[in-house]
Amino acid sequence: MTPSLTADTALFLDIDGTLLDLARTPESVVVPIALRQALERLCRDLDGALAFVSGRTLESIDSLFAPFRPAAIGTHGAEIRGADGRVERAPPLPDSVRALFRGLAAKSPGLLLEDKQSALALHYRLAPEAAPVLMAALEREAPFLAAQKAQVIHGKAVIDVRHAGTDKGSAVLRLARQTPFQGRKLLFGGDDTTDADVFRILPQLGGHGFSVGRDFPGAERLFENPRAVRDWLIGLAEAGVA
Repeated sequence: MTPSLTADTALFLDIDGTLLDLARTPESVVVPIALRQALERLCRDLDGALAFVSGRTLESIDSLFAPFRPAAIGTHGAEIRGADGRVERAPPLPDSVRALFRGLAAKSPGLLLEDKQSALALHYRLAPEAAPVLMAALEREAPFLAAQKAQVIHGKAVIDVRHAGTDKGSAVLRLARQTPFQGRKLLFGGDDTTDADVFRILPQLGGHGFSVGRDFPGAERLFENPRAVRDWLIGLAEAGVA
C-alpha cells in the first residue's frame, strides 16, 4: 500500500538512505534540486508539519537543503528544532568517551570519526576490513561505556555513540506534541537501525511508517531505494496534498 498524504498529515523523514543515496562520506551526498523543491512545496501544503529526523547535526542538515530550513531532529534526537525555530540540545558526551573513539579511529586508515558534540559517528565504509577489530574493541569497552551512560548503535557501515535514553523515537514524541504537528496523523520514513526507535512508537501516536531497502516492524510500505521515495514525494508535491 502506497502511503497517502492529506492536509492533516505530519510528515517525518529520515535523510541518508531514505531521501538520499548513501555515499562514500557524509559530505559527498547529493540533494537533487527537484527533491528540495518538492519538500518545500509539501511543507507549505502541510502548514509547516514536515520535519527531518536524522543522525546528522542540524548544521549539516541545513547546509544540505539550504535555503529550506524546516523543523528537524538532528544527532539521533540530541538536537530538536521546532517549526518556530527554537532549538533544544543535549549536553556534549564526556571527553573520556570522545578520547576512546578517537583512539579507535586512529587504528586503521580510512576510518572517519564525526564529532557531533552530543554524539559521535565512526564510519568504516572506506575501511570495511576494520569492522571486526572495532566490534571486538567495543565489546571490551562495554562496561566503561555503560558507566558513562553512553549507548552504542550499529548502523550501515557506521558506529554511533550517544547519551543513553536519547533516540529518534523520543525526539519525535516531543516534536509531535508541538504546533503544527500536534493532532495530525504522523507518517514516518526511515531505513536504518536508528530509525527503529521511531517505528516502535508509531502505534502510540496512531502513526504510520514506510521503510527503505528492508522491512521494519511497524512499517506498512517498503520502498526499494531512496530514488523511489524521491519520485513518490515529487509526485505528491506536483499533485498537491488532498
